[in-house]
Amino acid sequence: MNINYQQKRIVGGRTAAPPPVDDPIVYVTRNERQARIHGIRDPNKGFYVFRGIRFGLPPVGRYRFQRPRPLYLKGEINATQWGSPCPQPNNINGQKIEGSEDCLFLNVFTPMLPDSSDGYPVLIWIHGGGFRRGSACQYDMRNLIKKKLVVVSIQYRLGSLGFLSLGTKELPGNNGIFDMMLAVKWVKNYIEYFGGNPKKIIAFGHGTGASAAFMLALSKLSKNNFSGLIAMSGSILSHFAFDKNPASTAQYVASNNGCPTNNTVEMIRCLQQIPVDKLIQVDSNLETVRSAIQGFISSLSTLLGPGPVIEGNDDGRSLPNFITNTPEDTLKIGDFPSVPLLIGVMNNEVGGAIFGDYKTEIENKLRTVPNFVNEHLIPTNNSAHIAKIAEAMGDSLYNVPAFLTANHWAKKSESFLYSFDHKKTRKCGKTFLSGLPIVKAKHASDAIISHGDDLGYIFKENTIFGEPTHCIEELNEENERVENIFTNLIAEFAKSGKPNITFSSQNDTLFPNIFPKFSDEINPFISITSTPRIIEQFRYCEIGMWTGLAKRLQSTSCNFFKSTVDIVDNTQKQEDI
Repeated sequence: MNINYQQKRIVGGRTAAPPPVDDPIVYVTRNERQARIHGIRDPNKGFYVFRGIRFGLPPVGRYRFQRPRPLYLKGEINATQWGSPCPQPNNINGQKIEGSEDCLFLNVFTPMLPDSSDGYPVLIWIHGGGFRRGSACQYDMRNLIKKKLVVVSIQYRLGSLGFLSLGTKELPGNNGIFDMMLAVKWVKNYIEYFGGNPKKIIAFGHGTGASAAFMLALSKLSKNNFSGLIAMSGSILSHFAFDKNPASTAQYVASNNGCPTNNTVEMIRCLQQIPVDKLIQVDSNLETVRSAIQGFISSLSTLLGPGPVIEGNDDGRSLPNFITNTPEDTLKIGDFPSVPLLIGVMNNEVGGAIFGDYKTEIENKLRTVPNFVNEHLIPTNNSAHIAKIAEAMGDSLYNVPAFLTANHWAKKSESFLYSFDHKKTRKCGKTFLSGLPIVKAKHASDAIISHGDDLGYIFKENTIFGEPTHCIEELNEENERVENIFTNLIAEFAKSGKPNITFSSQNDTLFPNIFPKFSDEINPFISITSTPRIIEQFRYCEIGMWTGLAKRLQSTSCNFFKSTVDIVDNTQKQEDI
């Protein structure tokens, strides 16, 4: 019997939904270890994310205050959930402590899994936060992934847990920096399995994260790890890069936790037993005490708690140290890798804080300024007074360190300098550094764009636990344009070592332009706005005054500064008589 099988057709109805996209799995085989890492593919954002990958064993119990221990990829690894942030005070309620000591995690963001190519350039993101605050999963990397970059965000121990030091073999310090170095080694070993190029790794940080990026690049222990360095609003010469008095810090932390201070071994054993919440709270108390004693300038410029230290050549344990020389000497003698540097500052780093919570204190101090200074140096209206203070502090704390670093670097390699001069703030992205004194002092209503506000032009914002903030911002074409220019600058530098930029022509088309490298003759820099331009002689007269470059002060363009120096000099002569 012949059966006529006819194909059924369904008329009407709806098209079936496409099957769900499979989450990615990365297969790793290295040193006889095999691993399968399960990540997430975001079809809307078009990239892959591997969250909360452990790179170090938990630094808890007797391993608190010790260098990190590596953890190698092996077996089945679930990389679909963010790892816990390191312990830190809540940004709103400082009495509440958030995070876990088990926090040595990193996240990998990649536009594509491995193929036959060499892989994409890799940015290792080191968050700022005064070495006390922040996490790796705060920063959504979609804007950088669009530029065909692999980004790895890393975590490191904060506060006393990461940086307590007595400068002795029992407590040498810099464990947080060693955490970072361990993460860099992980990236070097494994990033090729995630689509990254292990020969093209760029250290990338903001604020104290930028200072830490320099420490990683300059250390002999991480030699040949990096092909470039990007530093936003921070450098190895920044006032906040190191704890200038680590012994005093450690003594305060120990005594206020009820631990002995006359025996280092007993002190460490005692501190290893202290509940983590109490340890972090004492760090906060130290920050408050130092801020009250030292005043607003120290609050804005220096570390108020534990931070990196210069260890010297020998810690007494026959273990290599991380930072063995002062940064000034290291740069002067050219003892740093010959890799390109992109370094930049905000146009008004401290303006938000100066016009915010510190405004009254500054006004009070101005009333004590001698009359000759009032008459010759300070403008006549109060807002202009404060603006001049903000400008001077910005030069001292950010612009001069950036200039000196770029200048030293240019003598051995290529360095490039930018100034973020776009004037419009973004509603979203303003809380990355919440709790940091320079940011905490800002008023939410202030229109001044200052320290940390540029982060909103690179990253989308999450909480420290990786949860979206659901911040909704009105579309602003000028802001979107600046975001594209800024992220292009970073991407081009990561790819070629030369931060080519895009300019707008009269018909609003974009065309590339070569960003000139820094030199001590003309000091070129890029002014980042919606219509970026290259300018010569970065803060010419101001840098001359702060660094004592007599040639600059003698220039006709610096007559005001010359008269200022004469006034101070004449006053000093009168006092000597």
